[in-house]
Amino acid sequence: MSGPGIHLAAPTVLLLFLLGLPAFAFRSQTSYFFGSSVRNCDTVHTRQQRNTDALLCMKIKVGIIGLPNIGKSTLFNALAQKSIAQAENFPFCTIEPNIAQIVVPDEYLERLGTFSNSDKTMPATMEFIDVAGLVAGASRGEGLGNRFLATIRECDAICHLVRYFEDPDIVHIDGRVDPAQDAEVVNLELILADIAHIERRLEKTTCQGEERDALEKLLLGLQKGIPGRAVGLSADEKLVMKSMGLLTLKPVIYVFNVDEVDFLLDQASIAEKVEGVVSNIRYCDSTMDMHAVISAKLEVEISSMADLNEQQEYLKSVGVEFSPDDDNSFLAQIMSYSVLPKQVRELLDLILVYTGPGVPPERSRTTKAYLYSRAQALTTIKLAERLHGEILRGFIRAEVVPGATLLLHESYNAAKDAGVIRVEGKDAILEDGDVVLIKWK
Repeated sequence: MSGPGIHLAAPTVLLLFLLGLPAFAFRSQTSYFFGSSVRNCDTVHTRQQRNTDALLCMKIKVGIIGLPNIGKSTLFNALAQKSIAQAENFPFCTIEPNIAQIVVPDEYLERLGTFSNSDKTMPATMEFIDVAGLVAGASRGEGLGNRFLATIRECDAICHLVRYFEDPDIVHIDGRVDPAQDAEVVNLELILADIAHIERRLEKTTCQGEERDALEKLLLGLQKGIPGRAVGLSADEKLVMKSMGLLTLKPVIYVFNVDEVDFLLDQASIAEKVEGVVSNIRYCDSTMDMHAVISAKLEVEISSMADLNEQQEYLKSVGVEFSPDDDNSFLAQIMSYSVLPKQVRELLDLILVYTGPGVPPERSRTTKAYLYSRAQALTTIKLAERLHGEILRGFIRAEVVPGATLLLHESYNAAKDAGVIRVEGKDAILEDGDVVLIKWK
């Protein structure tokens, strides 16, 4: 019906073509709750420094997508740890996007704040966005498709929620729960939306040279059912199309929403089943896409109970056993507000750096964490620019030490006396966990 040299312009023809493709069997390399995957992280080399500058200061945005009525708003409320989004048992109960700043879990920040006798600590955050449900035909405007797609184009990563629980009281838009098929519906709509977007751009006489070559290469892959992130684009090719916000170029975490009993008591079995589903999802990228298992209903129930005993009684009711000395600290490690920001960090290869330790009390009483992309090579002078214009202009040198190393000493001066704090100039590249003290005049 089509070959590499045939340009398919009609979305209807493309839809039939893609639906006729054989299933792609992908083998996931992620693990239960907090997984990792093997992938190629291209270093971004820009021709224009201003592009890099803009990227370094960007806020991380993560869009929660999926079919209607699968628990997206419930997950959003669980992430925010409060009720923000309306969660009802009917499709499209979310119309306008809901937005929340979610704290990035951090093993060092509070300890560094105590170490520095800071009055307060300021964690790094990322923005999660709950958008309207996606249905078949969204790429042509079905449901709330156009509004949905415009919101997701602005995100850095996609959290693709998939229903993996049976509940006759919660309607499924297609009348049955089929996790792999549900994921494929969404993936296909993203591909079709990108095809239409690229074809409109290629019709413009202003689309020339490297941009046209890169878009034509991507289009061929999309027409074969390959998402953009798996086509093999170079960093330069991705850069020339960055402003288009193409959906299938965005990295994805598949999040499987299970019931509370399976989540707490049947983890091994659920993990194995989810692995099987992931390996059979079409139109995804096995080398980059990650996955996690959560129970949005459990999290909302727990977050509504302020009392520890009340939480334990609820957990006992679903089969969790406690000894008299147990607390609920284990929950924090498996809840979405801990798991998903960590996975986004890994997926986007983000680092945390800190300021505060070593700063004289009269200048600052805050220890703060900053989130940056490792690929963009954050330097000490770029951090100075982020902190304040006067610090940038008056930059003299930077003192840098890994946070884990600094915490081994009684004080900042003790660490300096021990010789673990290095002195760096403007171009030193910072690593994950570094504590930075900038000297300026």
